Amino acid sequence: MTRGKNFRPARAMIAAVAMALIFTACAAQKKPEGPSQNYGNPKAELIVRDVPYVPSMPHDKKLRLDVYSNPHEGLQPVMVMIHGGAWVKGTKLYENKVWICKIVANNGYVVFSIDYRLVPEVSLKQQAEDAMAAVIWVKSHAREYGGDPERVGVMGGSAGGHLALLVAWASNDPYFHPTGYQGPLNSSVKVAAVYYPVVDVDETLRVNGKGLGPLAHLLFYRRVGQPYHEMDQHLSPIHHLNKDCVPTMFLTGDADELGLYPQSVAAVDKLKSLGVDAELYTAHGMKHGFTWNWWDPEAIGSTVALVKFVDKYLK
Repeated sequence: MTRGKNFRPARAMIAAVAMALIFTACAAQKKPEGPSQNYGNPKAELIVRDVPYVPSMPHDKKLRLDVYSNPHEGLQPVMVMIHGGAWVKGTKLYENKVWICKIVANNGYVVFSIDYRLVPEVSLKQQAEDAMAAVIWVKSHAREYGGDPERVGVMGGSAGGHLALLVAWASNDPYFHPTGYQGPLNSSVKVAAVYYPVVDVDETLRVNGKGLGPLAHLLFYRRVGQPYHEMDQHLSPIHHLNKDCVPTMFLTGDADELGLYPQSVAAVDKLKSLGVDAELYTAHGMKHGFTWNWWDPEAIGSTVALVKFVDKYLK
């Protein structure tokens, strides 16, 4: 049961449903009435939609991205957005992510918001490789959209925050092979900003898995037992914390019901002890996915803090 060829899709589907229920807070927050443009006054436009970012897989609808920008001269810094959804669901069209993309773009950035393949179609490793492939594509094509390929950062929320951390901290790990690419490729970024991210996958599954145990391991990693733990050394961002990490901001509610706030606190403390610039935006009294309530002062304040932080490294 430790080899990929023994993976059973039916079992994975059962586990996917279970994990989706466990992580409902990742994507099931109540949505307000009215368009997101009413909150935070984001004016940037969606200038192009559904651009394939893996040249060898142009027909895969999950390997596409949208671009947000304002008319501008010269090259603006770039941010890549990765949506959440407990790794098993989600879309770049999530309204809270669209709202954040527009606000960031409205502050002088070109923003590329990506989709990626979902569990159980693929494993977490392949999702990280999708995200890395997207960054490679963005850096190769940023100029076509008025973006500067030398000034690129990454952001994401929840499961997307986890993937953003792997892009930011683990792009030099030879364990990963960006989807559709061969040879030495550069998916590194200069800064990261992550909303309520999963920093420690094993701990998160253990705390929130409701006794699923090896079934959850099989679903997300396609491995159980020792091979699972060996993979976790690569797939949990906590194992990539070192002095070479890029500056990183965490934006997490201190009432996060998935227990992710302590992970953000610990990661910030560790980064600072290593001499890496790290900041924590605490959304007081807010639960997981607090940006769904984008009209809330904590959500709006988080975007102000995010822009201020990434400006230090991209402008």
